[in-house]
This record gives sequence, structure tokens and C-alpha cells, in this order.
Amino acid sequence: MTPDLLAVAGEALFGSEWRRALAAALGVDPRLVQRWAGGQREIPGTVAPALLALLGREASGLEGRALAMRRAAAAIAEAE
Repeated sequence: MTPDLLAVAGEALFGSEWRRALAAALGVDPRLVQRWAGGQREIPGTVAPALLALLGREASGLEGRALAMRRAAAAIAEAE
């Protein structure tokens, strides 16, 4: 896990202000995430699997919401 990959995952999950939110999701101090992102501390091996789980859950949730939106749009279109 590199700082760049950490940033890509963090931004995908939480947007541009991702460091604090990621720290909360991982249960670590925000300063630690800041150090990982800045390359000042090595990113532990436990972070990548945790990020994979977070990304997977978020993607599934978004897919479910997208499906619900498509169904709502179809129902509105049929009612017109």
C-alpha cells in the first residue's frame, strides 16, 4: 500500500476531506492517517484489507441506491 493508493481509496470513499473520515472508519488517530498519506509512516499491512472491505461495502450500497433510482424513474415515466 502506497500513500498514493491510500489517497485514491480515501477520496473515493469520503471525498476531498478524506483523512479524518478514514481515520474514524479505521479506528485510528487522524494524525496517523496524515502521516501515512504524507509518507512519514509506513502503512500497516492491515490497512489494505480494511480498505478493500470499506470500498466493497460502499460500492454495493451505491449500486443498490442506483437501482432504486432507476426503478423510481421508470415508475414516474410509466405514470406520465
